[in-house]
Amino acid sequence: MYVVKFGGSAITDKTKPYTYRRGRVAKAAAELRGRQAVLIHGAGSFAHPHVKAFGLTPLGIALTKASLRRLTAYVVEELAEAGVAAMPVEPSDVFWGRELRRVEVLTHALSHGLYPLLHGDIVPSDGGYVVVSGDDMAVEVARLLKPRAVVFLMDVDGIYTAPPGTPGAERIQRVTPGLAVEGTGGVDVTGGVRKKVESGLEIARLGIPVYYCHIEDREALREALDGGRPERCTVVEPTQ
Repeated sequence: MYVVKFGGSAITDKTKPYTYRRGRVAKAAAELRGRQAVLIHGAGSFAHPHVKAFGLTPLGIALTKASLRRLTAYVVEELAEAGVAAMPVEPSDVFWGRELRRVEVLTHALSHGLYPLLHGDIVPSDGGYVVVSGDDMAVEVARLLKPRAVVFLMDVDGIYTAPPGTPGAERIQRVTPGLAVEGTGGVDVTGGVRKKVESGLEIARLGIPVYYCHIEDREALREALDGGRPERCTVVEPTQ
C-alpha cells in the first residue's frame, strides 16, 4: 500500500483562484492502477484564498468547504476516467485536529477495491477548528497504515534550495535533517515547501521512504512505487 499526495500547486494554479489543471491527475493515475493507495490532494487555489480572506470564521469555513467539494469532484472524475475509483473521505468526519481517529474508513475503502481520497481542509479540534494540510494528513496516514512509500507529486521535479528558476536554485537529490529551503510563490497558509520537507523527514523517521516528484513524470512515479530511487525526484531515505 502507498500514500500519494497530489500537491495543490500541481493540480491548481495558485495564482488564479478556482483554476483546476485538468489532465495532470490522469497522468499519475495511469501508474496507480492495480496498486493499493491512499490518495490526498492539496487545496490549492480553491481554499487558500478563503482562509486568507476570512480566517476560520463561520463564513470562511463554509466557503472553504464549498470550494473544496468542487475541487474534490474534479479530482474524482478525472481519476475515474483514468480507471482509478476514488472514494472521497470528508476530513471533518475522520480527523480531530491533526489526529486521524477513524482510520477504519480508509481501510474499509481499500479492502473494497477503492482509493480513499482525503484533502487538506478545515477540521474540528479541541480549540474549535483548525487547518490541517494534506502534508499533515500524509504523515498521520503513514503513521497508522505504514505504507511502502509516500510520494508527493508536485509542479516541480523535487525540492530546491530556492524557488526553481531563481538564480542559484538547485534541486536537492537527498533531503537530510537541517535542510534550509525558501518558500513558494502564490498564497499558501500551510507552510509551503518547508512544511513538505518537515513532513517528509517525519515520515522517514517511521522507516518509510519519501519521494518528491513532478506530477507529470510517470516514469519517476513508477520507479518510486516499484521501490527504486528515481534520479529525477528528491528522496528522503528512511532513518529508522
